[in-house]
Amino acid sequence: MTTVRETERRLAVITNWGFVGSFGLCLIMSGFNDSQLALGLVGFAVLIAGFVSHLIIGNLFGAIFNGGEVIVGFILFGIGLLAFMATWILDPRFDSADVTIGLAGFAGIIACFIVYVVTRFGLKGSFSMFHQLRNH
Repeated sequence: MTTVRETERRLAVITNWGFVGSFGLCLIMSGFNDSQLALGLVGFAVLIAGFVSHLIIGNLFGAIFNGGEVIVGFILFGIGLLAFMATWILDPRFDSADVTIGLAGFAGIIACFIVYVVTRFGLKGSFSMFHQLRNH
């Protein structure tokens, strides 16, 4: 049974991503559609700001990412990356501005993930987590 505090945290996280995610995705799509580098990069910056606000919400409620949040994050990242690569390969109108938007945006998201893992678990702890995963 979930507590009121857990329900409030879930509601805050869903509200955060519903608001920030929709604006970020719309800006990214507009940047790709019009080949506007600044607009697409602002969209990825908004998504990164959503990630930071998710961390702040978790800190306020004294919680870390739960398993479902991690899985959804990885699935959405993977779908976005696969869609970007497929469009890059298959769309003849995909120009250098679109490639720059995608590569810079996904690199920024990966960098945020690495910074989070290192600051949360420390450099030694993050490497030992991968070492432990290999042994299981």
